[in-house]
Amino acid sequence: MVEMHDDLRPLYRIMLVLGLVSVVILASGFALLLRFAPPGQHSGYRAHITGVYAYDPATASITGSAMTRFHRDQPFAATVDWGNLPAGMLVSARWTDSLDDDVGSTQPTPVAAGRLAGENALVPVRASREFGTNLPGRYTLTVVRYARGQPVELLATARVTVLRDP
Repeated sequence: MVEMHDDLRPLYRIMLVLGLVSVVILASGFALLLRFAPPGQHSGYRAHITGVYAYDPATASITGSAMTRFHRDQPFAATVDWGNLPAGMLVSARWTDSLDDDVGSTQPTPVAAGRLAGENALVPVRASREFGTNLPGRYTLTVVRYARGQPVELLATARVTVLRDP
């Protein structure tokens, strides 16, 4: 029970300061969200990943039919149809592995979709340098649109699994 001579002002001030700190954290989180995910960035376009195929690095070509499972020593690449995107749209396609490491991309920096449509539509995965093969796990291809130098919209994804050899 609170007695009459107990001073509650320090406790009240601490509660006010903590409330103010929480409002500042909430406002900075909202500002960060607006900075990296500005509203109105949805373009309505979708990239079309036609499939993920076995890949021959020597000839830079794909073989066989589309697959979702590969062996460790089997290189693979995705084909992306860039033709249905506006030619001036800045895009990038990147493969990441289960550890979220970048293991393959179209270019080091985003490029215009029209330029990619005129070039090879393949996005191959680079094998691990240490092992010379792909590590087992899930690999994800993301096709992203860029604006003002930052990613703003996910246009397509594809996932494959690299199996452990028995």
